[in-house]
Amino acid sequence: MKRKKVYKLIDGERDYQNTVRIENEGDTRDDKEKCVAEFLIYMENKLAEAKDNVYKLDIQGALASIRKVTALGVAAMESHDTPAR
Repeated sequence: MKRKKVYKLIDGERDYQNTVRIENEGDTRDDKEKCVAEFLIYMENKLAEAKDNVYKLDIQGALASIRKVTALGVAAMESHDTPAR
């Protein structure tokens, strides 16, 4: 898959996450109000989901979870000053 398509998938996931407030029902805070630790916890939960899917041999499910983890990382970087490489 080309990087351009991957970025489009991540962008679509970010749009979705913005509508559900980072997968935390009832939490209506803006992403900028969330600390880095919160994003890491969300990411760890989705990464655990990806690992569970791999264990179950559900590779598509694992990749969907990886998309979510990646987009959560983007959300964290959007919400906090992130140093350049």
